[in-house]
Amino acid sequence: MKKSLFFSLSLIFILNYIFIPLQASAYSYGDPGEEKIAEAYKELESSLANDDWDNAKKIYKSYEKDFNLYFSKVRPDLEKAFEQNDKELLLESWRAALMLNIERRLHFAQEQFDDYGQAKLLLAKARGTFNVLEPFVVEDEGQEEAEAIYASFDTALNALGNPGLFGIGSKDNDPEAFDKEVEFIINELRPLFPIPSEKADESHLTEENLGLFDGLGEGGSSSFWLYFSLALILILIVLIAMNKRKNKQ
Repeated sequence: MKKSLFFSLSLIFILNYIFIPLQASAYSYGDPGEEKIAEAYKELESSLANDDWDNAKKIYKSYEKDFNLYFSKVRPDLEKAFEQNDKELLLESWRAALMLNIERRLHFAQEQFDDYGQAKLLLAKARGTFNVLEPFVVEDEGQEEAEAIYASFDTALNALGNPGLFGIGSKDNDPEAFDKEVEFIINELRPLFPIPSEKADESHLTEENLGLFDGLGEGGSSSFWLYFSLALILILIVLIAMNKRKNKQ
């Protein structure tokens, strides 16, 4: 009986130490974290570099269902890019979809936070998507910004804790720390990868710049108020002059 108990405990102990390293290596952001729609961006970029619009269209068709279900806001920009053969618009729109994908994966990771395996997989796929966007972050914001986002992913992973094997080697999770890292990642990335049409339609009218003379000379609606104000002043001057002339007569 003692030998059997000793053998069972030894087996659990050995399997636990084998299993934990395998878990760590599985979260190397290789295959488990590979996001197909993100990897497709690389092929899309290559096709457009060779002016192969037929293949670019095939790539889009392969993921059209995803765009219809999850990234419908980006679809009009993509279709416009294909109609006009606009490479930059097409790539920018796809990157915006990847940003939405990161938000989507992280959102569901938060919702399924207590399901360690599922939350970990969703976090890995979000990071796998960021792997594709990283060069653009480095180009726009520098290497330090990219490293800060990677560090945030690592901290989020630690916040998931670890149930261990049969409770051995378990580590408590920290939902507040996880939410904090998710917020940081999204807030850092969202301004860098906006949806093109929403960026173009963005309104700059706020309570601060709705004043009559605010921002004069900067174009747009400010120019209208500038000319309108000058016209009123001119009319006022003419009326004053006419009134003085009338009084003299």
